[in-house]
Amino acid sequence: MTLAVVRSIGTPRRLATAQEYEDFEQELVDQFLLTGVGAGMADSSIADDRQAVFEYVRFLGRPVWTSGPEDADRFLGEF
Repeated sequence: MTLAVVRSIGTPRRLATAQEYEDFEQELVDQFLLTGVGAGMADSSIADDRQAVFEYVRFLGRPVWTSGPEDADRFLGEF
């Protein structure tokens, strides 16, 4: 058995505008939070996770998918 690369048909291959970056980032956050819903997490936990993710995004100041462990360390070190 081999693995195949899977890409969402709705996801653009190349992001060109600031709006496309924002939309893609929002889609990533929404998918992350939907996994919590699917796992049966409480609404309050999902709301807390959402708040934490957006705090991190604001802290980062660039697309969230470009972050690395060192960014998370800096973020957590400031609290």
